[in-house]
Amino acid sequence: MRLLALLILFFCSCSHGTENLYERSFYSMGSTVELKFYSPSEELFHRIVDACVERTREIDWLFSNYRDDSILAQVNRNAGVTPVPVPGEFLRLVRTSIRYSELTEGAFDITIGSLFELWRAETKAGRLPARSRIRDALGCTGFQKIKIDEVKSQVLLDGDCVRLDFGAIGKGYAVDEMVKIARENGISRGLVNFGGNIYAMDPPAGRKSWDVGVRKPGSGNKIISKLDLMRKGVATSGDYERYFEHEGKRYSHIINPKTGWPAEDVTSVVAVSKSATEADVFSTAVSVLGSRGAKMFVRKDKSLGFLVVGKNGEERSCFGSYKCP
Repeated sequence: MRLLALLILFFCSCSHGTENLYERSFYSMGSTVELKFYSPSEELFHRIVDACVERTREIDWLFSNYRDDSILAQVNRNAGVTPVPVPGEFLRLVRTSIRYSELTEGAFDITIGSLFELWRAETKAGRLPARSRIRDALGCTGFQKIKIDEVKSQVLLDGDCVRLDFGAIGKGYAVDEMVKIARENGISRGLVNFGGNIYAMDPPAGRKSWDVGVRKPGSGNKIISKLDLMRKGVATSGDYERYFEHEGKRYSHIINPKTGWPAEDVTSVVAVSKSATEADVFSTAVSVLGSRGAKMFVRKDKSLGFLVVGKNGEERSCFGSYKCP
């Protein structure tokens, strides 16, 4: 679940020409989806939203780690045993995830499931995982352990303890799929917010962008920065709303796939990219790597932008296309 660190500061309730703004929310995949679309008719808007609801159900069935009947659950259950036939869409997102793992030098890795399971179980029991158990879980992690058979459309996890988890890409991917549905139905102006994973389409008529405010970590609704977004995705990651706690110390829910320990260099990261999927991925990767990662990624892709908030919640650094006020 993404952090709700972004606030939509502006939306126009007025009409323009034959388009009116319509809004609707629904609950899916553990978070609220907010849709704001300028549409020529209310009927078309609700048809699009209904299609988005159905699309998130499909994505949930494919990638949920909370459903026993999901494709992901089938793949994880057969880890180290047998290849599992999967739908083409599942295979494509696995392939995409491997590519991002390579781009981020392993800071983003969907094979992190065993580490998540360990940390959830141990902190729920009131203790930190033993270092030996973390080492064991690290042996179950690594995107190289994913074996794909393109011809047969099959996935095999190389090790019976390997577990996939799409938590750092799934909602961003779902946002992009909902935007795709809107565009296929002739909608060009709008905004999709799925639990803090946002994609801003074309802005309201007469405006250059959608205004999105970035909250100061742990401060309620105090705004520390403002984004002007158009045809961009944005996502946040941090340790101030979702975390493990032990003996008064807070541990981020974002686990470093290389060390097996929670990321600890930053409080919050806001990532801006050309898609919500990519923003989702890179907000997690920079949370793991810190400012070093932000610098590395913008050197490779100038369109990326990051706001990195230090551990004290005050120090802020901006990189790439993200301009600090």
